[in-house]
Amino acid sequence: MLENTARPSQPPPPAAHRHVQQADLPPEQIHTQPPIPKGRLAGCVLAVLLGGWMLAVPVGLIDRLKDASGPGVAVISGIVILTAVATAGLGGFRFFNARDRRRWLSLALIAALAAAVIAAILSASQPDFGLLLAAPAVAAGVPALMALIRDARRS
Repeated sequence: MLENTARPSQPPPPAAHRHVQQADLPPEQIHTQPPIPKGRLAGCVLAVLLGGWMLAVPVGLIDRLKDASGPGVAVISGIVILTAVATAGLGGFRFFNARDRRRWLSLALIAALAAAVIAAILSASQPDFGLLLAAPAVAAGVPALMALIRDARRS
């Protein structure tokens, strides 16, 4: 006869080390995260889109902008690019961390978005930019600001 040379069976691990599945738990022990507000997500997406557009326009107009006379175009272009980077960066970070409840992060995105909208409207005073930045800022930036401000008040 063959002898049983296998290890003796071990008792199951204690409950603290055992993998518990959600179906094994009673309903009062199941933790579900609250849904992410749609206004926050929409505001973040619009902020990223506006920031991307505000970066693309000066790059697309680089030949016209370098031939423009006066320091006004260079200053406005620099402000537009800085606010666009800040808006797109904070909007993307806030989008991918939408469950983060830090209030300063929401306020920083609101401030960057407001600065981007103001910079875009100021760029309309330059003939090289025209309404290329002002129109999207009003169409996308203002609704994003409203959604993010409403979300910040609720949180």
